[in-house]
Amino acid sequence: MRLRLPITLILAALAATGCGASDEDEVRDAFSHATAAANDKDAARFCGLISAKARKQAEVGAGKTCEESLDQASLDALAQATPDPDEIKFGKVSVKGDNATVAVKGESLETKLVKEDGDWKLTR
Repeated sequence: MRLRLPITLILAALAATGCGASDEDEVRDAFSHATAAANDKDAARFCGLISAKARKQAEVGAGKTCEESLDQASLDALAQATPDPDEIKFGKVSVKGDNATVAVKGESLETKLVKEDGDWKLTR
């Protein structure tokens, strides 16, 4: 005997696992996670949320790993320059292939992201 689940239960389960999130939603989430890592002054988490190119730039310039290059002064400055993740008001999100930009209300610059291995990463 085959068990048949109502379609509404299947759809609810898929929604709960995050399937079907739009690229725009994923870009907003990536930005929010990176701002939370910056505000928490968590170098390892922050470095995991930036693109390979951005990590390489941090490493080459400092001659250290990304995490090592973010010393306490750098983390303090990053936290100061980053909006509070709980108070972010997003503006326009633009996605073109594996590249995206996100605007935050009250901020003058857009943030660029790139999709790497299925995840959105900050590039600048």
